[in-house]
Amino acid sequence: MIKNERQYRITNAQAEKFSEALNSLRTDSSKDPMLAELEGNALASELEILRGQLHEYDSLRSGKHSVIEVGSFDELPKALVKSRIALGLSQKDLAERLGMKEQQLQRYESTDYRTASMARLREVVEALGITVREEVFLPTQAESVPALFDRLESVGIERAFLMNRVFPPAIAARFTTSATVPTHEDYWLAASTVSRVFGWQTDELASSSPLRLRSEAAGIARFKVPGGINQKKVSAYTVYAHYLALLVLQATPRLEPTPIPVDADDCRDQILSKYGEVCFESALSYLWDLGVPVLPLCDSGAFHGAFWRADGRNIVVLKQKTKSLARWLNDMLHEFYHAGQEPEQSQRTVIEESETSVERRNSDEEQEATAFAGEVSLDCRAEDLAAMCVDLAGGRVERLKASVASVAEMEGVDVGSLANYMAFRLSLSDVNWWGAATNLQPPGKDPWELARNVLLSRIDLQQLNQNDREILLLALSNPVT
Repeated sequence: MIKNERQYRITNAQAEKFSEALNSLRTDSSKDPMLAELEGNALASELEILRGQLHEYDSLRSGKHSVIEVGSFDELPKALVKSRIALGLSQKDLAERLGMKEQQLQRYESTDYRTASMARLREVVEALGITVREEVFLPTQAESVPALFDRLESVGIERAFLMNRVFPPAIAARFTTSATVPTHEDYWLAASTVSRVFGWQTDELASSSPLRLRSEAAGIARFKVPGGINQKKVSAYTVYAHYLALLVLQATPRLEPTPIPVDADDCRDQILSKYGEVCFESALSYLWDLGVPVLPLCDSGAFHGAFWRADGRNIVVLKQKTKSLARWLNDMLHEFYHAGQEPEQSQRTVIEESETSVERRNSDEEQEATAFAGEVSLDCRAEDLAAMCVDLAGGRVERLKASVASVAEMEGVDVGSLANYMAFRLSLSDVNWWGAATNLQPPGKDPWELARNVLLSRIDLQQLNQNDREILLLALSNPVT
């Protein structure tokens, strides 16, 4: 960690040397390619560490931090150093406030206050003028860990989900290895991670009072869950997805929102003018270019897709298990249409059910969003193409699958997109043709991987603290089988 301007200058100079060495290595054709790659990876790794330290120091100096988070008492000394930097104080400034020599404070900080007494730490806190909020967990017995899982299960948060998507691997391993007895520290880390994601205070998890999921911010009140679906599980996952969405917005501070076209012709023309074709990959880049990040998730169940607007910034969440590029394109454009509605509202939420749900079929905005997606993906001829399919099939549903394939080939449009649009049109007449539409989806690249890789290339993970980085990266890890 960089603690003063001198260290910052030294680190910056080191980073420049590593960068020059890396550039030199990449242009050196005389080196063995394998050795050059290994050496380059090592240099790049060191350069990333140095740049991370520089970014942290710059971020602290920016004056934008109002809270310095710590995960345990051991992290308090570094938090004091970070607080000093964030407040714009030099080591000399703080030393004067404490009535000591600058060299003494430098020794304290160089060892992370290892030799400082509790009284001295209190003096530093008072000299900085900061507030330290403390939470004290009383020692608990080992059975408190299964009790924690039971309490979370009662509100729809399953143990397997916590292990795969919420707990860092090191913590999850403590709860999955039978030979390991979880310690009090393990319990505290698990409870604090859960609290971070789901909004509880850590003492709420340790109490005996019934837990209540804080779902208002995620907009679940507007989301009707179909019969037979586990309401608690869906609500819990939606709160989790909303938390991830806010992390993505936090990690894209330079992504400026721009006006969103809600006319299909305008939208298609803009995509074509910049990318030359309308497909999942080009539309994905288009959304990002308009300041709308796309977060892909790959877990089973819960909601079908979502759109959130927070403080005027839009984000689309795609959640499909299918590998159909056309289905992902349709869902993405569908949510994009929602993002263009009510632009004067700084907060907005739409959480999607499956295409077959009654509520989705009967909603005017849902029908408009699906029609918009179909028009953009089908050359703004969706209705004409659908009519051609019906005519060719002689109005018989059992012949429609073959007619859709034939019309798509004749008219040069994507058969998957046409099949999806036909399924939507039939659903308005209470005909469920989504199974047939699924069978017409052509194979292709994995859309989840495509969207995940674009996301990782566009976000700045350094904007997040370590805990949030781990949670977001777990969500973007390979699908759980």
